[in-house]
Amino acid sequence: MFGTRLRAARTLRQLSQQELEDRSGVPVAMISHFETGVRENASADNLKKLADALEVSIDYLLGRSDDVAPRDGPVERVLLRKLEGASSDVIDSVVRIAETLVQQERERAKGDS
Repeated sequence: MFGTRLRAARTLRQLSQQELEDRSGVPVAMISHFETGVRENASADNLKKLADALEVSIDYLLGRSDDVAPRDGPVERVLLRKLEGASSDVIDSVVRIAETLVQQERERAKGDS
């Protein structure tokens, strides 16, 4: 499961094994061994490095969660990642929706006071 999830997260982030090494400090050979199943388990230190570099949760890499978005990372980073490659029209629409939702939340909060 770990190797499959590692490869899926790396592919999702559009990173080569070398780029993942550059971000995580985990050697390419080890990444390759994880992904092919030659090595089935990573040390806690390497697991954390890989999860941080891929911006996924450790639970996702271990197969304990299907949610690829990290639970402990900034929500903004997750949102921006989801918008990668989107057109400027889509991004503008998302910004308008966010502004409307924030304004509605503020108005509700004033009403509750």
